[in-house]
Amino acid sequence: MPSFAYCDAQSGSHLLFRWDGSGLTKSDEIVLFEEEGPGFQPLHIQGHLTRVLFMIRSGDVIAKLVWVVPEARCSDLDKIVFSWVRMWEAAFGGRFPPIEYRSENGSYLGSLGTSRNARHHLGPTSAKSVDFE
Repeated sequence: MPSFAYCDAQSGSHLLFRWDGSGLTKSDEIVLFEEEGPGFQPLHIQGHLTRVLFMIRSGDVIAKLVWVVPEARCSDLDKIVFSWVRMWEAAFGGRFPPIEYRSENGSYLGSLGTSRNARHHLGPTSAKSVDFE
C-alpha cells in the first residue's frame, strides 16, 4: 500500500497518507488509486479528498485520482465527490485534479460529474488499464 509522508520540522508533527495504489506518469506526476466497497460513507470519501488537497498544497503534482467502485454505487460516489470538489473550487479558486471512476474489473464508468449526466459510459467500457498521461 503506497504511503506519502509529510513532516513539519518546527512542530515535530507527522502525517502519513496511505492509498490503495499509486503510480507516476512519464512526467513524474502522481496518479492515485482508491478502492471503495459498496458501504462507503461520505465522511470517509471527504477524508480522501482532503488528503489530495493537502498533497497538492504540499507541492505534490497529482495528475489524476482514479476511484475503483462497484458500478452500482458509482453515481452515489460521484454525488459526494462532485459536490465537495465543486464547492472547494468555488470557495478557493483552485482546480482539482481530474477524477475518473472504474469498476473492479477496470472498466471505465465515467469522470467527475457522471452522476449529473444521463450517459454513464462516457469512455471505453472495455478498458482494463489506466492511461497515466
